[in-house]
Amino acid sequence: MIEGRIDANFEAVVGLDVRVGDELKRESFLVDTGFNGFVAVPQTLVNRLGLALLDVQEGVTADGRIGYFDTVELTIVWHEREITVQAQILDEALIGTRLLRGSRICADWIRDGQFRIESIA
Repeated sequence: MIEGRIDANFEAVVGLDVRVGDELKRESFLVDTGFNGFVAVPQTLVNRLGLALLDVQEGVTADGRIGYFDTVELTIVWHEREITVQAQILDEALIGTRLLRGSRICADWIRDGQFRIESIA
């Protein structure tokens, strides 16, 4: 189970372990059910972790425009196992619906409420 909190802006925030060489580093991600990718990371995190650009993906933005997004390869711990995903570089760290497939979300949607992602697959 992955646990997080509902923050002061009523957004669900969880910490995920990200593989950097031989180490795991805890990073905060917003859960964004409007983002249908796996994961997004900001350029500042890419720079801090020393991630290399992988590819460019075409995607549709929230307002319906087509855009092109740089991507990086990111290894995270998801439901107690390491997985590698292609992460888009966006303005903030996000978990999208592709990563959430096979999961159940439980939330107490109040400030500082509990937020959980459970595996059901």
